Amino acid sequence: MFQVRAVKKYLISIEKEGSERLASFFAQPTFGKYQSEFTKMGVIGAQLPTAEYFKLAVAGRKKALSPAELGCTLSHVNAFKDFLASDEQYACIFEDDAICLNDIDLNDLETQVTALNLQECFFLSMGGIQLRSSKTVRGTFLKNKINQAQVLKLHPVYFGRLFYTYAYIIDRKMAELLIRYHEIPKGCDHWSQMRDYDAHCQFYATFLFDHPELDEMRSGQSYIEQERKLLNKEDKFKKSIFDKWKVSLLKRIFKIMLSQYPK
Repeated sequence: MFQVRAVKKYLISIEKEGSERLASFFAQPTFGKYQSEFTKMGVIGAQLPTAEYFKLAVAGRKKALSPAELGCTLSHVNAFKDFLASDEQYACIFEDDAICLNDIDLNDLETQVTALNLQECFFLSMGGIQLRSSKTVRGTFLKNKINQAQVLKLHPVYFGRLFYTYAYIIDRKMAELLIRYHEIPKGCDHWSQMRDYDAHCQFYATFLFDHPELDEMRSGQSYIEQERKLLNKEDKFKKSIFDKWKVSLLKRIFKIMLSQYPK
């Protein structure tokens, strides 16, 4: 028999139990009250066998994933697989640098998410849309809110412009899709090609949990972000001049017609 909870809770972290970092995370009331319900997932990319790292992160790529990027992606994928082995409807996934803005009842999230009437196969980002790296994202606001926060439904053109995976909720269909998407591992917040795998997937964004901006982060605060600062961004797929012109024109139109999340 599965143990039924309102929502399956995961913590992505490579920290050892009792570390200062984990202590700070669970010192936040929203997380601390549910500490026993969190399933911790953490793959240390730097400790993977060389052959496995080469196969998953280097072979056949123009630019390799860093060990931290690969480890982070594999940690999230392990959470997706564990979630699908349960009978819960939703999974909420946090990284250990997530910052609570207000005390939130995580077990009430299922009711609130259900009330949003999101389309099946959804990814609801609960933080990142407010950061400078996601400033170009556009979409339309839903009528309903979650914890009094507005929810933006992203236009597919902007899936690849939303960043960070430190706080989000997914349903079972999205978990299945993300596992397929990462059969060849990508960065955990690489979503630009999701529609190529399933044209019906949807991305939504709201602001319930905060995270430091990259250039404001202290040393040791985020392992993956430290490595990203040392690497160039992944090479984009080559597009024809016509495709580039079409996307540019659409973005100019969308900038006028669609909404941006308030900063």
